[in-house]
Amino acid sequence: MTPAAHIGPGSSGVYEAARLRWATERDAQALLRVWQASRRADGSDAEEETIERMGDWLEHGGAVLLEDGNGSVLCAVRWRWRQDGWRVDRIATLEQARGQGFGRWLMTKLEALAIKRNVPTLTLELDQSELLPYYQRLGYGLARRDGSVVTLVKRVGGTWQRQPDRRA
Repeated sequence: MTPAAHIGPGSSGVYEAARLRWATERDAQALLRVWQASRRADGSDAEEETIERMGDWLEHGGAVLLEDGNGSVLCAVRWRWRQDGWRVDRIATLEQARGQGFGRWLMTKLEALAIKRNVPTLTLELDQSELLPYYQRLGYGLARRDGSVVTLVKRVGGTWQRQPDRRA
């Protein structure tokens, strides 16, 4: 992915030099800062996220991030392998970068990668019900409710996408 001259839907041009890229293990500290700031802004427990947990997500899955022209991470989404597909964590976005369509852009890139890798499903767990409509607009369907935790699923890849052979 290369730097973009214009950053996607709703962009005001503030982040003209921003670029989308796949995260590496060297990004773990910057990603941790974004996750903690995002969780604090949402009223979640930001302290439960650690550098070890972030490294584990990167080692057993990955992340895609958006950084500004100075290389500072503005938002990111991460995933890890599960038996039936990928477990996706909710998008982490710095407060000043919210409302510009960056989260949708990240999820689109993540879903494209899942399709390319033939990953059948993306599963997302939310503990904040106010986020449910956002992810439903992105195509995630309600799979299960367990107390305050909601599990959402989206089918993106796998053999169900293949067209049947019409030759007879």
